[in-house]
Amino acid sequence: MALFGAHVSSAGSILNTFERAREIGAEVFQFFLRSPRVWRWNGVSNQLVKEFSLRLKDFGKPVMVHAPYLLNLASPKEELRRRSVEVFVEELSFCDMAGIDFYNFHPGTAKGIDEDRALRNIILSLEEVLKRYEPKRTFVLLENTAGERGDMGKSFSELGRIISSFPGVRIGVCLDTCHAFAYGYEINTERGFSSFLLEIDRTVGLERIRAVHANDSKFPAGSRKDRHEHIGEGYIGFKGFENLLRHEHLGSLPYYIETPKVGDMDVVNLSRLRSLTQL
Repeated sequence: MALFGAHVSSAGSILNTFERAREIGAEVFQFFLRSPRVWRWNGVSNQLVKEFSLRLKDFGKPVMVHAPYLLNLASPKEELRRRSVEVFVEELSFCDMAGIDFYNFHPGTAKGIDEDRALRNIILSLEEVLKRYEPKRTFVLLENTAGERGDMGKSFSELGRIISSFPGVRIGVCLDTCHAFAYGYEINTERGFSSFLLEIDRTVGLERIRAVHANDSKFPAGSRKDRHEHIGEGYIGFKGFENLLRHEHLGSLPYYIETPKVGDMDVVNLSRLRSLTQL
């Protein structure tokens, strides 16, 4: 059975995330370890890691850390990829030591290079990450993208090429519904959803989908515009989420909303998703 939660703020301390999740009735939650648009991080003390780990055990449900937006493992710029690898190792090692279930990241953006080279850069960068730190508990999740501005990982074929390079590694996919729809997967129709499932099964395998970012889309399918909307208020509509939640595997995953932070809409969006499981 699906679990429902949201992205919450870690402002002040990562320990605050638990209470913020409980305030909105979240069964699971996601957060950033640092500001997503800066490189600098003060890190965490061993004592904080221990305290977070104890609270996580008490919480008892899957928690996800989202990597900073600055990471670009696909970049042709060696310095940018080096810094991306360093941050990746830094955050992944924290997640693993603290017992966090998932570390999610955007594969990268191809700027000034072709997509084949960008994919090779992602694979080489991940090889460097895993050479320096291979997690024992945390799953590394690649997030599918909308394909705007040269984003890589927009199709499950691309994700499959990356994942197949790491047999035996704890690596999978976080399915972002808005991104998938914006790229062109019509998950809101029976035919489109069936084609979507077939492509996943053929390229990465359904079992590799470990979590879902549940976001409606402000723009139509194929727009390649990454603009999140409240559940049921965008072009995906309730039908798309109903299709996901009725699927045997996809309907058993943790769902994390990243919808606009307006008023009490986190509570409303979670309620809307839960209501779809009762149909």
